[in-house]
Amino acid sequence: MNKRRAFLKSAAGVGGGAALAAMALHAQAPGGRTRATGGIRVGNLFFSSGLTGVNPERRTNPNAPPGDIKEQTQRVLEAHKKNLEALGTSLENVVKVTVFLADVKNERAGMNETYAKFFPKDSPARSAFGVTFPDDATRVEIELVAWIPDK
Repeated sequence: MNKRRAFLKSAAGVGGGAALAAMALHAQAPGGRTRATGGIRVGNLFFSSGLTGVNPERRTNPNAPPGDIKEQTQRVLEAHKKNLEALGTSLENVVKVTVFLADVKNERAGMNETYAKFFPKDSPARSAFGVTFPDDATRVEIELVAWIPDK
């Protein structure tokens, strides 16, 4: 945690516009760009794809309930947690989260309630947007950027 904070403070010290550039320069360290489960790894950074949390039973049974916003948020963040752990990092090292909600006005509170369980302290920067998904079952999609500490 302390290494992440020191790195982020040094990146932020160059100003908001240059912080991402500083992170990108650091990411050019050994490792290059590689495919990873659920996204792309560039050096010490992981950029996830957006994941959704619709009940997996719907793949075989379209009548299965898709899950409410809390259930879908739980599934998405558990999947992200698993992917991060496979890379040798954790949710504690997430620096940015983007959340897409089918009904931002009515479902943001439910998403926030579940989200807070995964990020109980030092939560990452986050943006949330209302979107239209191609199906009625999807209530939330979440993507993130995480730092992978040197071993």
